[in-house]
Amino acid sequence: MRIRALFTTAAAGALALVTAASPALATSGVTDDARPAPSHERELIGALHEHSGYSDGWPGSRPADYFASGRDQHDLNFVGSSEHTSNVNTPFVFNEECLDPRVAPSCQNADQVNPLDALRKWDAEQEQAKAATDPAKDFVGFRGFEWTSDRMGHINVYFSRENSLPETDGGTVAMDRFYSWLTTTGKDGLAVFNHPGEKTLCGPLRCDVRSDLGFGWEDFAYHQKADDQMVGIEVFNRDRDFGSAPGYNAPPEGWYAHALDRGWHVGAIGAEDNGHNRTDDWGGSQYAKTVVLAKANTEKDIKRAMSDRRFYAVLDNALRLDFTIDGHGMGERIHANGQRPLTVDARVRGSETPLQLELVSNGGQVVATATGDRLAASPKASDDTWYFLRVRRDGRSVAYSSPIWVNDRKQEGTPKAPKPDLKTTGGRWLAGDLNVHSCFSSDVYCAGADDPSQADPYRQGVDVRSRFTEAGDRGLDYLAVTDDDDVRSASAPGSGSHGVLAIPGYEHKAEGDAHVLGVDKLLDAGDGSAAAINKLADDVRAKGGLLQIDHPGLKITKSFTGCDAATLTWGYRYDVRPDTIEVWNPGSSIRTAEDYLDCWLQRGARVALTGGSDARTRYGQPQGAGYPTTWVLARNRSAGAVLEALRAGRTSVSALPPAAGGAPLVIEAKRGKSFVPVVGDDVRPGEKLRVRSLDPLTDGSLRLIANGGTLLDQPLARDGAIEFTAPAESGWLRAELRLGNDLLEQTPLCGPIDVGANLCPYDAGMVAMTSPVYVR
Repeated sequence: MRIRALFTTAAAGALALVTAASPALATSGVTDDARPAPSHERELIGALHEHSGYSDGWPGSRPADYFASGRDQHDLNFVGSSEHTSNVNTPFVFNEECLDPRVAPSCQNADQVNPLDALRKWDAEQEQAKAATDPAKDFVGFRGFEWTSDRMGHINVYFSRENSLPETDGGTVAMDRFYSWLTTTGKDGLAVFNHPGEKTLCGPLRCDVRSDLGFGWEDFAYHQKADDQMVGIEVFNRDRDFGSAPGYNAPPEGWYAHALDRGWHVGAIGAEDNGHNRTDDWGGSQYAKTVVLAKANTEKDIKRAMSDRRFYAVLDNALRLDFTIDGHGMGERIHANGQRPLTVDARVRGSETPLQLELVSNGGQVVATATGDRLAASPKASDDTWYFLRVRRDGRSVAYSSPIWVNDRKQEGTPKAPKPDLKTTGGRWLAGDLNVHSCFSSDVYCAGADDPSQADPYRQGVDVRSRFTEAGDRGLDYLAVTDDDDVRSASAPGSGSHGVLAIPGYEHKAEGDAHVLGVDKLLDAGDGSAAAINKLADDVRAKGGLLQIDHPGLKITKSFTGCDAATLTWGYRYDVRPDTIEVWNPGSSIRTAEDYLDCWLQRGARVALTGGSDARTRYGQPQGAGYPTTWVLARNRSAGAVLEALRAGRTSVSALPPAAGGAPLVIEAKRGKSFVPVVGDDVRPGEKLRVRSLDPLTDGSLRLIANGGTLLDQPLARDGAIEFTAPAESGWLRAELRLGNDLLEQTPLCGPIDVGANLCPYDAGMVAMTSPVYVR
């Protein structure tokens, strides 16, 4: 943003205003002409926030369609795309029409014109934007993406070379992690807060949205490092008003004023958000638009104008705004000495009906009003003040200007969070992923490794070296490449590279899936009966390894109640004793797996929990290794120590890998003068304990589960701890840190649903969990 320190003087050539006793006087019918946009600037009108079949738009549509519609059907100057990145890295269409069996086949490829572009949507978007750009038609197309967290909110990022997902940058857990991405990898992008207040984990449930500390981008918590790039907020989306209260969970001052009060320097964006339905008319005059004041109609000039907050939002596409304070326009920061009132001048052009003009300032306070097409006011200059123009017709907002800041004092940024100390008594917490696949798995295809006649770009796998490269980039200490009944990964090129320990093993396919960890050869599973699998488990333990039940909540079709394991895909129920259970898997129900684990614990077994990304294909699981991450408290940094910690139950699981800010949740006991970790160990009844989060960024709700019931449920601050006493009766306890509240479990998406993906918002809100502590 350009920042100008501009001092007003007593004799500044301002418009003559009629003054009164009130600090701000509004008049209409002033004879002086309101100054239009400077002659060197053009008023470019365009559509932002468009979708196609490249994300959740209607099947058969592609970005070229909305660029062409805006250019050829509606004579717009520009169109900016914003496909969801949660979809852009997969070849499929994610639209409600795809639920129709007659339409579903067409959703397998998002680009019917150039089918291979469905595998490279991000690059194809850019190519289609460039192809649509036509100086002869005074039109520019440019690429953006929609960062999609239904917990924090959605954000559009325009002009960046790279894109990001909240699942991979960590923004679903803490906004600081998205802002870190934006200001580093995404430093060439400009971002916009989308439809504020609309996205919440509460969804249709009657729960307080503010019970989730992440709601509304953590209530618009200010991060100075991202301020220059967070240029706008959608005050209009389609034909809906998000700028003012009431509606969309807005505070009394409205979302626009609230964001400004929180310190953000954002301007007013009018967005279309079209393409989800076939009846949507990209660029149609019934939808909101953004007017950009740029020197020329080029992508470079539009980007510069947006960076300078030289834009405004209109719902009535014919309206044009002029808004100045002491002669300085939208987006500017000016300094005034306070000895004379400010000179505010605003004009609206293009309306054939009367309008109500409102000058809005801090706290959403309307400090001046006028009826007609002109507003002039003389408020007193004060520190840290902002003003924007809101235009209403018959009580409905039809336009918003971007603000002008007066005597702005930029807030101090959020201190950089310290890295957690992972060293502790008895060793160090090591991060890893126990469930990733490579080209050796049975359901993937890799050129050069598989029969060319079976080539399928949609099943494109990832080689072992690339898996370890990915793990190293994400700060993991160890990685288990567990292909389907195949151990070739243990000796494949790149195994154990990039400073990441290789944990040998494989995924055994029987009556359900199980991990055999710690071996580099396939073990005899006999006839696949429970007795044979128990013998296999004994064999792997004798070799220093372990047996793990994988994702027992996968593809459930009936609710798991009363410890009735017949509803699970794990066919051995309680006849095969595991060392660990993979409770956290992106495609499986966490709550079902937790309940199954608790049933084992109630039977007196000592079983640890783990998590795994289950990353198989390049496009089917784009999040890759470390989402989630399994932490083990190991005595040293070796593969043997990792396996030993797993067998001992010294584990914790976090949603994110270390590079994205993930950290373990731990249970500790007071031993002498200090607390020591006791996850997986025994504690005495009534012993003084505490749960501590090593995550320096995430606030959440801590739940302690003991002997099948809730022992404690209360907020836990980032990098904080809660002390408690162990139950008086023998048994077990474990802890989990999550976002939101228990009502989130009541959505139908948390029930039995066989779609091969986990859609439950309760599970999406999980931050971290521990293995049990045993009360003896």
